[in-house]
Amino acid sequence: MPFNSNTYHANKCARTAWEWIAKAKDVKRRAALGQAYDWEIERIPFMIFYARSDMRRSLFFRRLRTGK
Repeated sequence: MPFNSNTYHANKCARTAWEWIAKAKDVKRRAALGQAYDWEIERIPFMIFYARSDMRRSLFFRRLRTGK
């Protein structure tokens, strides 16, 4: 099976999106326990923004792969 760059990038973007979501959830959990720093709590919306952006890029690469 030949290497498909679009599949590679789609998977990579999806993986990083899920990592950003996991980081945001971790900070939110620690904030609820009172263990997170203030600067971390302020970054949660940006983490979600980056996750959504990466997921959109993943979907874009998947569309390129199928040719639609």
